[in-house]
Amino acid sequence: MIPLLFAFLATPDPCSYLPEQEVRQVFEIHEMTPIRVVRADSCSYLWMGLPPTGQQLREALMAGRHVPPRANESLSIRIEPVAHAIKELDARFEKLLKGYSVDRDGQELKVKPQNLQWVPNVGEKAFWNDSLNQLVVARKNELVSFVVKKPGKPQADVMNLAITAAQAAMRKP
Repeated sequence: MIPLLFAFLATPDPCSYLPEQEVRQVFEIHEMTPIRVVRADSCSYLWMGLPPTGQQLREALMAGRHVPPRANESLSIRIEPVAHAIKELDARFEKLLKGYSVDRDGQELKVKPQNLQWVPNVGEKAFWNDSLNQLVVARKNELVSFVVKKPGKPQADVMNLAITAAQAAMRKP
């Protein structure tokens, strides 16, 4: 019984779900662009995005906005072992959708309702959190979250990149 418990608690390396070469492919990162890998309780890939296009520069100037900078972009993958992944995912969806309160050091902090949507065809079940650029996927006995930062990209494009990354990662056993 104890070895089974330890097997459940052993979390796989999140970087093994989507190795650097696949990140480059999904996010169309040129092989000469350096990627920094940060490992903690998650796996984060960080790289410098492309400079703004001529069209982006023209739009910014015409609207009187500052010229968009070349920004850092990233993908973070986090794996959380849970006993009943789909049930936990449903509970988190409902909690985030409605908002909730948390007691922190004797103060009540309110977490506002999040803009969420279910995402089909990813893992066993998945939802997108627009506020965090986060896709949360239930798979077997784990929740896998993908957080994508692509400043200047439309939200739909960011969500589609997260879905593509998750689908590639979920092909792993």
